[in-house]
Amino acid sequence: MMSDVQRSAPTSGEHRVRVLDLINTDKSARELLDRRVSQINSSDRFENAICCNAGEAVDDLRARGHRVFVVSTPRGLSPVQLTSSVWKAFRLLRRERFDIVHTHGTVIGVIGRMAAFLARTPIVVHQVHGFHHHEHMSAWTRRFSIWIERLMGWVTDRCLFQTPADRDQAVRIGIARADRCSVIGNGVDLSVFHPVQGPPHSSAVIFCAARFEPVKNHGLLLQAVEILQDRAVGFHLKLAGEGEEQSRWEQWVHARGLGDKVAFLGYRLDIPALTADADICVLTSIKEGVPRAIMEAGACARPMVATDVSGNRDALQHGRTGFLVSLESPEQLADRLEELLKDKTLRVELGNNALSYALEHFDEKKVVERIMVDYDEAIQRSPRFAKRIAVKAATPNG
Repeated sequence: MMSDVQRSAPTSGEHRVRVLDLINTDKSARELLDRRVSQINSSDRFENAICCNAGEAVDDLRARGHRVFVVSTPRGLSPVQLTSSVWKAFRLLRRERFDIVHTHGTVIGVIGRMAAFLARTPIVVHQVHGFHHHEHMSAWTRRFSIWIERLMGWVTDRCLFQTPADRDQAVRIGIARADRCSVIGNGVDLSVFHPVQGPPHSSAVIFCAARFEPVKNHGLLLQAVEILQDRAVGFHLKLAGEGEEQSRWEQWVHARGLGDKVAFLGYRLDIPALTADADICVLTSIKEGVPRAIMEAGACARPMVATDVSGNRDALQHGRTGFLVSLESPEQLADRLEELLKDKTLRVELGNNALSYALEHFDEKKVVERIMVDYDEAIQRSPRFAKRIAVKAATPNG
């Protein structure tokens, strides 16, 4: 019978610094950590493993040579489930004795950091992929979220940020100390995303890659689509992603007679090809870190229309690589999409600018190099790590 905490086959090279990345889903692990962990493992300093929820992507990651542990973790805030997950993660960390724990995201960030604290892991690193709290949630919920982040800050040795704005906010509201913060940026594999120009479409294609969750705000996009339909503008919208709200929006689309305009593609592994095949990309999130969708659109030389929120502002240059629109205005979103749909010259100009910007700012390899520098700095500062190394050196076969 398979336990909640699953072992992977042991690896050699125990003298290297042992890192464990904790992330929520198996698909997130495949999308965000596969290439990054491969690059880190190719160095002679670190041995990097992954921990995530169970799923089909776990087998894919293992087939690619990754050491993957499975610990069931919730995405919600059930106290019972959270406590159970902390206990499972604690048992894993005590058994495997990793030197660095690196957490990703809000809920798994709490679980992983609490487990690492209890297991006395020498170095705890947390990477912010956009804060859970934002200006559009209730004041009480925002205060509670900030309080939790402040509490977790006490057990975090290093906090990594994708944008200077997130770093500055964290320091200002007491989530992290300035001397423990680094801005590492964000990136994509530029060898995978290419500005391939296929045959022209009979109607221009708008593409959105986003999970069907409230934070991704598909309602704004679909309202804009209805406006475009009323204006008799030619287009076709492709939606890649899955999630709790997918069936709701499928019903909404068909109830309004938009079924021939909107295609729900589900979860896809061919995002590079879908992005390159689009004429325009769109993202209507309520909040973001530095969104991959914008970086991927740029790497494929496609203009992006995105909501004017933190994260999107850091990745998109309004009027140069695409357009930012109000979170509250489907009419403004429809106006910008219509402008691009009717003006191929503008699409090409903005897309070429986006490609140049992506090549300069969104190279994932450079982000990974910054992460390894942060690991090295944390190691130099950590008396707990030095003590562990001393104990290993003094222990036979240690």
